[in-house]
Amino acid sequence: MAAAFVACAHVVLTAHDVERTRVSLTFSRDGSFVLDVSNDPDWLKLRLERFTGPFSDRVVLWVDGREIRPASVEYIPPAAGTGDQPALATYRMRGTMPLDARTLRWYYGLVIDPYPLTIRRADGKIVVDEIGQFAAARAAGAAAIALIAAALLIPLALRLRALSLRR
Repeated sequence: MAAAFVACAHVVLTAHDVERTRVSLTFSRDGSFVLDVSNDPDWLKLRLERFTGPFSDRVVLWVDGREIRPASVEYIPPAAGTGDQPALATYRMRGTMPLDARTLRWYYGLVIDPYPLTIRRADGKIVVDEIGQFAAARAAGAAAIALIAAALLIPLALRLRALSLRR
């Protein structure tokens, strides 16, 4: 029963990502950046219908405590998907950040599911991080389920051992 509980809980914790969000931020040595925000085109269309204003209003970059706005925004329609890779629509934003920038904070106000953020730094280093308000909760939830399963299985194992020693 505990194994069934753990198996079912795992299904809940790994829900389908209907947004299929992918974000890539690439920096150049001159301070310019290219920010690609990609989503499922059907999901994106329905989501954007609720809001007025340009797509770039849904994305905020703070560098050293100051908001950085893109100088240009381009919509790239989805190309055909390949195999298990879905066709995604992309908003490509270009702009410039200060060369002496130290900190970057990122906000994308349309998504709920965790998504990968790939940062390609000017020095060639690539950093990939999972962004999302529920990413840490999902990891904590998995740990909690493992503890519950152990709490159920350990007493059962002790009873079975005690029974086998009595015989």
